[in-house]
Amino acid sequence: MLNLTTPHNQYSNVLLVVPRYSTYGATGHYVMPMGTLYVSAYLKAAQVTHVHTLNLNHHDGAEETVLQNYIHTHSVGMVALGGISGEYQDVARIAQTVKHIDPSLTVVIGGGIVTADPETTMRAIAQADYGIVGEGEITMVELIMALRQGVPLHTVQGVVFWDKGQFVATPARTEIVDLDTLPLPDYAGFDYDIYLEENPDMSDEGKRYSQVSVIGGRSCKYNCTFCFHPSGTTYRQRSLDSIFSEIDYLVSHYNISYIALREELFATDNERVAEFCQRVESYDFDWSIQLRIDNINPALVQLLKGTRCRYLFVGVESADDSVLRSMHKGVTRSQIEEALEMLRQAGLNSRSGVIFGDAAETVQSAANSLSWFRNNHSRYRMFADMIIAFPGSALYKKACKKGVIPDPVQFLKDGCPIVNLSEMSREDFMELVKTIEKINYRSYNVKEYKL
Repeated sequence: MLNLTTPHNQYSNVLLVVPRYSTYGATGHYVMPMGTLYVSAYLKAAQVTHVHTLNLNHHDGAEETVLQNYIHTHSVGMVALGGISGEYQDVARIAQTVKHIDPSLTVVIGGGIVTADPETTMRAIAQADYGIVGEGEITMVELIMALRQGVPLHTVQGVVFWDKGQFVATPARTEIVDLDTLPLPDYAGFDYDIYLEENPDMSDEGKRYSQVSVIGGRSCKYNCTFCFHPSGTTYRQRSLDSIFSEIDYLVSHYNISYIALREELFATDNERVAEFCQRVESYDFDWSIQLRIDNINPALVQLLKGTRCRYLFVGVESADDSVLRSMHKGVTRSQIEEALEMLRQAGLNSRSGVIFGDAAETVQSAANSLSWFRNNHSRYRMFADMIIAFPGSALYKKACKKGVIPDPVQFLKDGCPIVNLSEMSREDFMELVKTIEKINYRSYNVKEYKL
């Protein structure tokens, strides 16, 4: 532990902020950024600085006033926050506000927004002094220690910054192998009780749920073209003991009625699923998991049948085999139909979606998927949507290379709009967008950039 009275005391009080989200509309609902909670917990355990936390969603008054009062009251010298690319406006606004309050304050940003395209993000959020690439727990601790001790930042892995006008990216940090070594997320620090009360999940029957997310693993071993994995490229799972220790904490501290297990490959091992089902049976809450189509088999279905598994979120994405191949999904339409029907006949509630506009999408492939969707969306409770070339994904890199996204900074500032990467003409693509808009009763953010 560092002596917090030594020089460079600007970093003796660090504030982690959850922005007041505008991204999710006017309902007031938002998704808790679990990465921030993990970093906060790790920082507190490391004891290299005094850690303060502020969830702006639960404070009335002007955002700048609340921030200014908190910063001055606690002598804060560094403000840190994170987010995903779609939350650019909120992350950038906080960075700008902090520098407006006091230009000498250090601003650190992290999360998927930085990891996906570090230099672009640091150009788009000029007020950020440092960016953290990849998992932020260890990097945040080492960054603060280096700044406090005056150690060159080139020695800290996973950091980006500007040095005399030049963009600097230090070597990538090795991914955390043993996720069980991480402390539980800092729920209390970010008003999780208020969050649960103000962000209920509603069932199809209109029942109000207190929904929490438990992250059981990081990354994914597959490489779908529309996906990006900010936590690294190697898939890692927490042990069930670790997961249930978090569940026990949540149940003992909050009124929990539903737990969503956020792990893309939860069901790759039927023995693990069997043990989970056996252990979770004594708890009084519903739960959900995420599944790949090719992980659904009769043995798995039998394990899940009759449990309190409320939803199974399944990746479908397209009903056209040529598009599925282009997406690198590794499954076929016939596999999708067989798996969804297997779940339906077992009385298990699947949730899945079809996304349109892949690089291989044509008028015919879109028609194929749209016809299949219309025939099956009620049967399998599916949604339809347009694909987005999110930064970091293979689609995004292709869009930048082709010039469909000629200015990545502007693309990020525009909120990652929908662009036409498909084989369709502009007219046919816009007709497809209008069709999906009618299905969803909403308008899409669509941009056509000039080269």
